Amino acid sequence: MTRNLAFVPVLGASLVLATLVTAQPASALVTQPNGVVMPVDSNNGETQLYTLFANRGEAIDYQQDGTTSPSTFSPLCEFRATFVLKQSSSTLGVGWYNADPAATMPPALADIHVIVPANAPVNTVITAADIRNSPAYAGGEIGFALVGGQTHYSEPKWNPICTGCNPPGPWITAVIYHSVVTPNAYYLAFEDGNVGNTPNSFNNDGDYNDYVYFFEGLTCSDGGEPCDTGLLGVCAQGVTQCAAGGVVCAPLVPAGAEVCDGIDNDCDGLVDQGDLCQQGYVCDKGTCVQACGTGEFVCFDGKVCDANGFCVEPSCANVNCPAGEVCTAGTCKAPCDGVVCPHPTVCRVGVCVDPCANVMCEDGQVCDGGVCKSSCACAPCATGLACETQGGLCMEEACLTVTCQPGTHCVAGTCIDSCDGAVCPTGQICEQGACVEDPSAGVGGAGGNSTGSGIGVGGSSQSNGGAGGVGGDGGTSSGGNGSAGEESGCGCRAAGAQEAAGLGSVGLLALGLLGLRRRPRRRTTNPTTPTL
Repeated sequence: MTRNLAFVPVLGASLVLATLVTAQPASALVTQPNGVVMPVDSNNGETQLYTLFANRGEAIDYQQDGTTSPSTFSPLCEFRATFVLKQSSSTLGVGWYNADPAATMPPALADIHVIVPANAPVNTVITAADIRNSPAYAGGEIGFALVGGQTHYSEPKWNPICTGCNPPGPWITAVIYHSVVTPNAYYLAFEDGNVGNTPNSFNNDGDYNDYVYFFEGLTCSDGGEPCDTGLLGVCAQGVTQCAAGGVVCAPLVPAGAEVCDGIDNDCDGLVDQGDLCQQGYVCDKGTCVQACGTGEFVCFDGKVCDANGFCVEPSCANVNCPAGEVCTAGTCKAPCDGVVCPHPTVCRVGVCVDPCANVMCEDGQVCDGGVCKSSCACAPCATGLACETQGGLCMEEACLTVTCQPGTHCVAGTCIDSCDGAVCPTGQICEQGACVEDPSAGVGGAGGNSTGSGIGVGGSSQSNGGAGGVGGDGGTSSGGNGSAGEESGCGCRAAGAQEAAGLGSVGLLALGLLGLRRRPRRRTTNPTTPTL
């Protein structure tokens, strides 16, 4: 599965691309509503796109690599766009407009502000300052339009509709290409001829070489979307991360040593394989159990002998859980069910961890809830948040000047105890804003889980399995424990027949990821916080 992402600038570079592109690079064809694939070679003696790309050292397939996104941008840093090719006798200009996601009509001509006038020569340069300094700039994303004839927009939805096509749809008058030579750069290529409402009314030669611009300084901003890494086990569920070459899908949980917990911890497609329990016990359904005896005392401690010949809790004797879950009191649960981690930690595979502890971001990026994003100096903050320029993260405006002591965090301008409302995994208590081992709780043999809402910490091999998923607790917009991989769900995928059965809890993880927008924070690690 791939996810769609928005794009933004890095420091010192600059457009925020706000439309969607695939999280994993893939070739695509631009197809008009009449079914014709474009661009095409016009064979008319003009410089074609493939010639332009070859002359610039770009290994770009002018058809396979064309797309229609990103189509809107944010000029918040030193964005640079160069007019690189014009193969048209028309004298049109290029303007920008404030993009409004809620708009139902295309921008009026009066709202399109010409930045490159008609007859401007090739090599004309647009900078972000040219737009930012305009009193008409509303501070958000912008789109571009070819003006002076029939207006053609970078956003396909505003172009004329082919009502006679089946199905009806807007004509595509601009094609986008990702540069393979310059990091974080894109080409925007326009056609300038009129289009109409019938299938044969695309009055252009389809080579898209009329007006071509090269945008530099772009990187993704809307990371944090759930994605499929293509790996197995706990490594399967990922989160989109920004990198110089584009968007990558990074595992939420790295591979680790296999333990008896009903989860494929080492990501090899096998669950609970190997000798995982103490002597005299075997791993069955995510719990270390003893084999049934013979004679009068078949099982001890109130357990009963199940169909597999193991001593288990009576309520779990006939329960078969999907991959990534274990039976607790007769109910199948995932490792993070019921766990509410203290801010800023999140629950992953039954452990409260700092999502940014092991994340290394590129220059111009900051870690926000485990996801590398552009600094807020180059990306707009959501409504109600303000940019804390030193750390590069958005936060409540009321918290910008507030400094909290360890174990507390700011909400609405006030420092509150991070342990308030926290429910740590079984065998742990919350102290100084972190879940730590409860000294009064018993610590048993390897692999087992203690009875409770979360998985046990070295739980007794005779105790029953606990709960939960690669999820986390909620929080307020200013300081909740939001992060990639929240809510319940195991975040794992096993091979074979159990794989399909375990997808229910994996789906919950994806839902949790979609609710990721919480107050970001600086990248700090509490030394008492366990990390994965």
